[in-house]
Amino acid sequence: MPRRLLLLIGLTILIGFQRIEAQVVTFDTVNTTITGDTIIQEKPKAKLPKNKRPHSSKVATIMSTCLPGLGQIYNGRWWEVPIVYAGLGGLGYLAYSNYSDYHLYLDAYLYSTGDATEVSQQAIDLAGHYSSTNLQTYKESYRRDFEFYTILTVAWYGLNILDACVYGHLYNYDISDDLSLSIDPYLRPTETPIKMPQYAQVGLSFKLNF
Repeated sequence: MPRRLLLLIGLTILIGFQRIEAQVVTFDTVNTTITGDTIIQEKPKAKLPKNKRPHSSKVATIMSTCLPGLGQIYNGRWWEVPIVYAGLGGLGYLAYSNYSDYHLYLDAYLYSTGDATEVSQQAIDLAGHYSSTNLQTYKESYRRDFEFYTILTVAWYGLNILDACVYGHLYNYDISDDLSLSIDPYLRPTETPIKMPQYAQVGLSFKLNF
């Protein structure tokens, strides 16, 4: 009798534990907002991986427009920043250098023709060393070079903006170097409406993944 009683008590406890486990409810952390008589519960958003987070190409474009290289940093391509500034610095220096030489030879030309009297000593030395025809030729050459390098500087600045815009669009795009070719046996379904010869029912399928 005591054994049966203990067995009955044990079964009762076991059944009770199973019912308790069945009634356990797992609660998620939610944000509750009460608006009037309406209760709105919002689940917290899961943290997205870096390559899935919202990324705006418009923001990258505006940032590179305001400050060259800033959009590249926003796109995660920080190593392009030295290239951007090396191009702007080099082309800008060449434009400025040709601009200075153009004005120097312009002053020398005007001094040699008698159209200017107050010029630098360097311009006076050039006027005494070269003829008016040569000074005009050099002057026009430096002017063309100045315009050419100015255009290149502006183009490089525009390329910096275009680069930020393009890679802003491709930020979440999965660019993988994994190119694989798989060859699998192929069996043509017998329900196809086109009648094929018996030897064409079996073959190989080629799949290129990129």
